[in-house]
Amino acid sequence: MKKIILLTMLSVSFFANAQTATASANGTTAIAKSSTKSTKTSVSVSDSDSSYSLHASFDSWKKEKLQKLLTENLDKSLLTSTEKSMIWKKENNSETAYSFTLTSEKLKVSIDKDLVSKSTFEKFKKLGEEISDALTEK
Repeated sequence: MKKIILLTMLSVSFFANAQTATASANGTTAIAKSSTKSTKTSVSVSDSDSSYSLHASFDSWKKEKLQKLLTENLDKSLLTSTEKSMIWKKENNSETAYSFTLTSEKLKVSIDKDLVSKSTFEKFKKLGEEISDALTEK
């Protein structure tokens, strides 16, 4: 009976705090650990002579922050929105100069350096750094 009470107290404490719960009785100690919020964030950047790409995976609750950052820095006339994604895409002579694709948990950026000006590339590279910072801050 004491073990049942001990386990009940431990369970209640564990789920109420969602952290570390410890309970002891008659020389028996039970410990349970949990994290209040787990996150998944991955950012990969590739920068070569002719292209730049950024691929990011993140928790869906970070999408709003990225959406705001992108809408403030990208040309709204290039935006195509669907129920599941937002795509900013610039064409140059039937080739894609750059594209930014945002979904609920992913961002994909692709820039062809041969098709954008140096100043445009530098602006997008800085934006990529801001995106990475926004995703990694808590």
